[in-house]
Amino acid sequence: MPKISLPQKNIKLDVATHSNLMNSLLDSGLPVASSCHGEGICSMCRLKITGFVKPAETFELETLKRNKCAPDERLSCQILVTSDLVVSAKYW
Repeated sequence: MPKISLPQKNIKLDVATHSNLMNSLLDSGLPVASSCHGEGICSMCRLKITGFVKPAETFELETLKRNKCAPDERLSCQILVTSDLVVSAKYW
C-alpha cells in the first residue's frame, strides 16, 4: 500500500494502489483546490510531486502549459498512485 507524505502538514497517508491522488487527498479530509472537479481543465489542483508517477499525457501537458504551471508541477486529478509520493501545494 503506497504512502503519500505531506511534509507541510506533517501527515502521512496510506492509500490504495492505483488510487487517484486528488480523490485520496480529499477522502482523507485534506483540501485540494479545484473548479473543474477533477476534469483536468482548471489546473488548480496542481502539486509538486516527488516520487515515481507515470509521465504526463498530452491532455495534462496542454492544461499545464495553458495555465502557465511550473515545470515541476502535476495535476493531482490526473495522477494514479502506484508508489510512495511526497506532495506539496502552495495553498497548504
